[in-house]
Amino acid sequence: MLVSPLRSLRVRLIVSVVVIEIVMLSLLVWSNMGVIRQAHADRLWDTATSMLEQIATTSGGHLIEVDYATLEEYLRNIADHDELSYLMVLDRDDRPVVTLGELPDVNWPEKDSQPLEVTDGVLDISRDIRIGGQLMGQVRMGFSLELMNRAIDSARVRSIAIAATEITLTILATVFIGVHLTRRLGLLANAAQRVGAGDYEVAVPTEVRDEVGMTATAFNHMVAEVSQRTRHLEESLARERVIEETSIDGMVTYDADGRILSVNPAMQQLFGYSERELLGAKTSMLLAPVSAGKDAGEDFSSSACWTQTTGTQREVTGRRKDGSCFPLELYIGHVAINDEPLFAATLHDITERKQAEHECHNLLEGNRFLIHKSLAVQEEERRHLARELHDELGQCMTAIQADAEIIHEQSKRKDTKVATSAEAILNVSSRMYDVVHTMMQRLRPSVLDDLGLVAALEEEVEAWQARHPDIDCSFVKSGELMGLGERVNISLYRIVQESLTNIAKHAGATQVKLNLASRQQAVLLDIEDNGRGMDINKPGRGLGLIGMRERIEALDGTLTVNATPGRGVSIHVNIPLVLETPV
Repeated sequence: MLVSPLRSLRVRLIVSVVVIEIVMLSLLVWSNMGVIRQAHADRLWDTATSMLEQIATTSGGHLIEVDYATLEEYLRNIADHDELSYLMVLDRDDRPVVTLGELPDVNWPEKDSQPLEVTDGVLDISRDIRIGGQLMGQVRMGFSLELMNRAIDSARVRSIAIAATEITLTILATVFIGVHLTRRLGLLANAAQRVGAGDYEVAVPTEVRDEVGMTATAFNHMVAEVSQRTRHLEESLARERVIEETSIDGMVTYDADGRILSVNPAMQQLFGYSERELLGAKTSMLLAPVSAGKDAGEDFSSSACWTQTTGTQREVTGRRKDGSCFPLELYIGHVAINDEPLFAATLHDITERKQAEHECHNLLEGNRFLIHKSLAVQEEERRHLARELHDELGQCMTAIQADAEIIHEQSKRKDTKVATSAEAILNVSSRMYDVVHTMMQRLRPSVLDDLGLVAALEEEVEAWQARHPDIDCSFVKSGELMGLGERVNISLYRIVQESLTNIAKHAGATQVKLNLASRQQAVLLDIEDNGRGMDINKPGRGLGLIGMRERIEALDGTLTVNATPGRGVSIHVNIPLVLETPV
């Protein structure tokens, strides 16, 4: 692109230097001419005054002696001076005594005080001749200024010639330097224009390592850096464009007023709008009000909510062009560009996930129902089995023991072999009875039905302590614990039973504390040990805790487990007291 001469840096540089040089040299010539004129004027004045004083001093004696011939001869020798125009000596009566040169034709001129103030071309000066204070006459002299003016004019011509020569050399030097300098600056300017047009392959030659050369080097580095960053930006934009166009999630950008600036193809598929319908529209039309869907959560249908960035994804309800609603996950972020906020939102259709969650919830509820039902059936079968063992096998074992006792009593004197066999039958039947009794206790402790939960737990703790004498187990109860209901009793009993079994197998504890209390329409159970603990976040294969939690949740209660490796385990159970529902 051509630059106007008035805007050209080269022209402005040369013209500026030439103008400054002309002004400076003109001032210098003007100043020098004043000095030269003053110097010539001072020289002429000194010459004139010294000659006038010499003549006035010498002429006095000749005037007293009236020796005018000698005085004229003396004055003729002095009057041979190039600048002397006339010389005249007057006596005391103002009569000319000696006259040399060309006297003024007009009236006698006034006495001049400075050569530069003379207007008629002749410096007129005079002095009285006195001897002993007596006036003897007067000397009048005139000096021509022609020689002085010619010398001044010659000096002026020389000064102007020198100044003109210097100006010419300055112009030539300025043009040479300016052309050389501005040529390189022009290369930089042209390169900058090409970079501005998108050509990043340009490079400026670095001829000399001066300021311009260093600027060219920095410019080349800058262009290379800009080229690399532009290439990376274009690649990044291309990747983002591919991601946006192929993403199954809707992506939208909008301004602070909620007006849509851009959308990806997935937005059109999600909401049924065309790109033209979406651009410039309000983002609030994409979401349904809270009342339009139970999953809408916060009312994002208002424009104000779209300018609030979300730290995490939020579930909202989208509204299609046909008015149908569907669940979405919304994520909002923003960035400031030129102090103007730009918002971007990602919308993910979670309809399939919601359906899967609903199905999983139904399956979970079904599984829990089956688990609770199976636990109830299990308890019922245990109670039935314990009753069968007590009623059938218990009576049989009692009968066997009675018969063996009779046989043993009758045969111990008659037949020792029979007595020995009868005694063995008594021992085996006694052990079998103990085993059956233990099985009945584990299946369904009769004391639980006969005396209640507290008595059953005391019996269980006492039996467990007998089997593990190296572990100190304490049981503390408080509050009204009678009439809790069969479901609560059996659930708490099974939790204590399972916990004690796990402590014996895995904890390595030396102390166990059980606390059972009734507080404000709720029954509380706390079990603590000082064993090795466990990591509750680490998945395990045991079903003990799962069974405990299912039992408690079936009673609308809560089970909390606190455990730290090396610091034991504590279990807290809270069951609300409600009217017992028959099983």
